[in-house]
Amino acid sequence: MERAELAARLVEAAGDERAPLLERYSALADVALGYELNQIGLDGWSSDPARSKAAAAALDALAELRGETEIVALASWGNGLASLVEGQMERAIAHLDDAAARFLMVGKPQTAAATEVSKLIALAMLGRYDEAIECGLRAREVLVAHGDMLAAGVIEQNIGNIHLRRDSYQEAEQFQLAARNRFAALGDQKRLAQIENCLAITHTVQHKFHSAEQLYNQALQRAETAKLGVIQAEIECSIGELSLFQGRYDRALDYLERSRRKYAVLGMSHESATVELELADAYLELNLAPEASAIYERVGQTFAQLGMRAEQARTLTQQGRAAILLNHIERAHQLLAAARELYAAEGNAIGEAIVLLTTAQLCYAEGNYEAASRAAAEAEPPFAAEAMWRRLLLARWLRGEAERKQWNLSAARALFETTLGDADTHAQPQIAQRCYTSLGLLAAKSGDLDAAEEWFKQAVALIEDLRAPLPAEEFRTAFFADKLVPYDELVRLCLDDERRNRAHEALGFVERARSRALVDMLGGQLKLQRQARDPFEAQLLARLDELHEELNWFYSQLNRPPSMEAARGANEAATLQEGLKERESETLEIMRQLQHRGEGTFTQIEPLDIARLQQDLGAETALVEYTALDGELMAFVVTDAGVEVVRGLGSEDEVNAALNQLRFQIDSLRYGSARMRKHLPSLTARCERHLQELYELLLAPFEESLGERRLMIVPHRALHYVPFQALHDGASYLIERREVCYTPSAVVLRHCLARPHRRPLERALLLGVEDEQTPLVRAEIESLTPLFPESVVLLNERATLEALREQAPRADVLHLACHGQFRPDNPLFSSLRLTGDWLTVRDAYSLDLRCELVTLSACETGVSAVAPGDELIGLARGFFSAGAPSLLLSLWTVDDAATAALMTDFYQRLRAGDAPAAALRAAQRRQLQEQPHPFFWSPFVLVGRW
Repeated sequence: MERAELAARLVEAAGDERAPLLERYSALADVALGYELNQIGLDGWSSDPARSKAAAAALDALAELRGETEIVALASWGNGLASLVEGQMERAIAHLDDAAARFLMVGKPQTAAATEVSKLIALAMLGRYDEAIECGLRAREVLVAHGDMLAAGVIEQNIGNIHLRRDSYQEAEQFQLAARNRFAALGDQKRLAQIENCLAITHTVQHKFHSAEQLYNQALQRAETAKLGVIQAEIECSIGELSLFQGRYDRALDYLERSRRKYAVLGMSHESATVELELADAYLELNLAPEASAIYERVGQTFAQLGMRAEQARTLTQQGRAAILLNHIERAHQLLAAARELYAAEGNAIGEAIVLLTTAQLCYAEGNYEAASRAAAEAEPPFAAEAMWRRLLLARWLRGEAERKQWNLSAARALFETTLGDADTHAQPQIAQRCYTSLGLLAAKSGDLDAAEEWFKQAVALIEDLRAPLPAEEFRTAFFADKLVPYDELVRLCLDDERRNRAHEALGFVERARSRALVDMLGGQLKLQRQARDPFEAQLLARLDELHEELNWFYSQLNRPPSMEAARGANEAATLQEGLKERESETLEIMRQLQHRGEGTFTQIEPLDIARLQQDLGAETALVEYTALDGELMAFVVTDAGVEVVRGLGSEDEVNAALNQLRFQIDSLRYGSARMRKHLPSLTARCERHLQELYELLLAPFEESLGERRLMIVPHRALHYVPFQALHDGASYLIERREVCYTPSAVVLRHCLARPHRRPLERALLLGVEDEQTPLVRAEIESLTPLFPESVVLLNERATLEALREQAPRADVLHLACHGQFRPDNPLFSSLRLTGDWLTVRDAYSLDLRCELVTLSACETGVSAVAPGDELIGLARGFFSAGAPSLLLSLWTVDDAATAALMTDFYQRLRAGDAPAAALRAAQRRQLQEQPHPFFWSPFVLVGRW
């Protein structure tokens, strides 16, 4: 057997097999075998970390057998490499120092110098930069003298990386180029892949994007060809960072996810943490501040434990940015102070400048514009010295914003214009978009409305370009959250234009900012990842299934009947809640991870075709779309005759106050109406007063102009919780005069209208689950069953998620009568209780619906969280995305008996040929006569096609 073969067998052997193997081949167990194992360890450091650690263990076994100084030195070197792989830098240095000392003892100065390559990495990771550079230069001198150009090049590569960590880019590039020349002369493809990645990173932070892209492509091709997994992961992380610099968020998420998966498979936790740090930065750019903050908290602990001071400082700084977005001002101050201390200890002037820039953002958030301007200006020179254009331009734009807020308009304009020019030159679309918006606000303040409109239109175009490729609805929704200003300002400019009627244009801009991610889902531009594309995703999907089962158990425990709940102690309930939140958080994290490499269709925002909308509405329907400017509500009224704007409606504050009073009255009957029945007349009168107040604020100024048309309401923010059908004009309820329906946006409505019709309605899927809160479900289902020629009944134990998925595609009508709950703390986990399962919003996405109507006959099924841009996050979103054109939903906790009666009446009229809106109106009017309080007859609303 050759020594190379024995070395390979030792590395692959189990721990207790190595000593017998060495005894068996004792003639080969010598220093030469030690060097074979050492080479395996060195090779594995960058391609197979587990193999590198196994080589160290084999060297330990050889050293224990032989005890020779040189073999013990090799074992120490191997343990130093293993410690590096594990991120244990102090331990690595101790092992490597021991190795170097022993090599010198046996007269091997060149080999001793070679160990300094690994030691240099460990010192740099601990922030001991000057010591690392001195160590490296000393070792390079020895290595060059002995003709070891490969090791000398590795030393230069690592010194270059140290300068990069210290943000000294010219020095970094000087050493990296020297190393590249040595590796090229040697034809070492592995080292060339590494150094080209390092050079590309240096070019990226200097905004030399074209050359960085070329270097990354070369490096990745070399790494893939040589099957160097660790180096591939490093390069993919770097490409992700470059993409983030360029505002190419979809590409950033894709490559960062590729890198994270490789590191996870390789078991390199500290490298995984570095990639997660980059992912958190991407989340922060997309306004996912809570999610980013959670990652920063997690990886920050990892970096602190490993003594990785530079990474810890960067994490604290970014966590401070997240705290600013979350309005955790005191926490932001604490985080930035800690980051500043670490950067100062590192001697990193650029790092301190980054903290200063973040402090400027904090001052701006606090309204201290003078301090913000001063801090941003102080941060600029270090960025300019190193050509860090991204941060330099952000500092300059922020300074301009601070000047604008202080009414120093000419100074602000000069800053915005120069920043915009440089942002275009250096491919910084995120900064350009901010400048367009700021210049638009300046122009509007100065009275130059034409210029303001042009600036805002350019901002909108850039926002939509940046948003279009994002691979998941969560990313698109969050990205939009802080970018609504140019849309609102364009609406304002259109409406204030006295030269011509621009109501059509204004409505178009309102629609472009409304429910866009839901529109993308309905248009097929976004697809949820449901099938594994590789073994890694198979593991993630398997874990999702496990979490689904665990969550069902927690839901069942936390939603026990009131008769059982009294036996539970406060500590047990708190433990259950904590366990539930942990699993929901992990579920969301995995689902985001699956979407990082999404397959969305990259299309521009779908515009509203107002002429087609008017044609769809016909003479019988009026669409009323609400929006607000500066807190004042207005309505766009669209009919076949034209588009009008009604301004001067109530303020959002007035509506919110009236709505809160109304909900107090409604909720007084929430926990059973029997004990309140004797007070119903007075309760009804109180309720009517608040409904009349809402009518005066929202509808009175223009209802008469609608004639007898049915009303299609597009709510805005809190108006999603207003029961328009119950608004009272002092003489009657709105439902007594006309049909009332809802839609999240006009474009969503057009998608619903375009769905195929299923007429006649013959096949009903009726699903019901009884419990203490819904005792009349069986009676409700049994009363509906004979109304349809074909009824598939899934009652109680048969009402499973699996049965629903199987039967839903064949149904004309889907009726779900089961307990529902809206989760304001986590709206994607709003759910319906099935047997053995809770159907959440995400589960609804996976249904294949081809029906005419979905009815969710339960409590709060129509309640949604309203994200910026009027994105509704609740059960309605899930069923719309699954294919439903019309949804019948509830706005509050419903009365079981009243619901059963209303549903029977509704479906009888539906089967008789009435459209859903007409059937609902008739059923509600009938129930109004029997039970006048709106709690009983008005909770259900029709959303979508009428």
